[in-house]
Amino acid sequence: MANRANLKRVRMLLSLILIYCVFYFSAKVIKSPQWYLDFDKLSHADKSVLIIQGNNITPDYKITNIIRQTQLPNVQIFRLNTKELEDNIMQLQTIKKVFIRRYWFPARLNVAVDERVPAFLLAPNLESEPNSALTTDGILIDHDYFPFKTPVKAKKLLTYGVRNGIDEVWDKKKVDELIKLTKAIEMYSNQEVQYIDIRDKSDIYIMLKDYLIRFGEINDTAQSRAKWIASILPQAEKYGKKTKYIDLRWEDSRYIRLEGTKEIKEAQNQQTNTPIIKEEEETTQQEEKQVKIEVEDEENTEN
Repeated sequence: MANRANLKRVRMLLSLILIYCVFYFSAKVIKSPQWYLDFDKLSHADKSVLIIQGNNITPDYKITNIIRQTQLPNVQIFRLNTKELEDNIMQLQTIKKVFIRRYWFPARLNVAVDERVPAFLLAPNLESEPNSALTTDGILIDHDYFPFKTPVKAKKLLTYGVRNGIDEVWDKKKVDELIKLTKAIEMYSNQEVQYIDIRDKSDIYIMLKDYLIRFGEINDTAQSRAKWIASILPQAEKYGKKTKYIDLRWEDSRYIRLEGTKEIKEAQNQQTNTPIIKEEEETTQQEEKQVKIEVEDEENTEN
């Protein structure tokens, strides 16, 4: 009986010691500095505590500056609420979404960003480098983000950025109109658009690989006018470098503007479907030539 009592006491003592050890080491682990962010390293964007991913156009310093300015609480990494930091990073013009993952031993942050997609690079003229960008969702990215970290596939858009002394306002609807027009021109011409000149919104120019298009205003007839590219380009190729621009400003008339000494009018023979070229009186060498392409609409032809 005595031996059993002693054995029981020993077991109880060992259990108490084990419980004490568990609590002791648990407290040590919880208080370990490995649970806490090193804010000095964090402010210097040390890779041991901070990894930034997905920022192809956003400069690293833009994100690290926000991290420095955000007052993060000095708590264990698993208790750290990153909502405020995420909201602050979302204020950057290039950022669409942000995800912050927390890791431990050592405590560190992984900032993964989902960026907006630039659709157009804005410049006041062809000679100037782009100083801002328009994204597919209508957000203007200003010059503070230029040059981008990596090249982007976006069309050059010539614009002064000011209308009647007021900064031009952009939105998704306006950007969608330009994107839709660009895709239509490229589809019907089978050429890539090099730039779009919207400095005069009532008289827009679009530069293809080989030809300049005087498109005029973007309105309800824009898509129907863009379709004529397919039939006019073969005519423009006949004149080669003499072609100054293709005029698509009007829905019922299309022209090829030439530079040279004669004015050539081209009409389509409705019976033979072959071009008739008429040379008219000569003009001075300084004058431009204009070719009018009269192509009947398929529906009108059927009628």
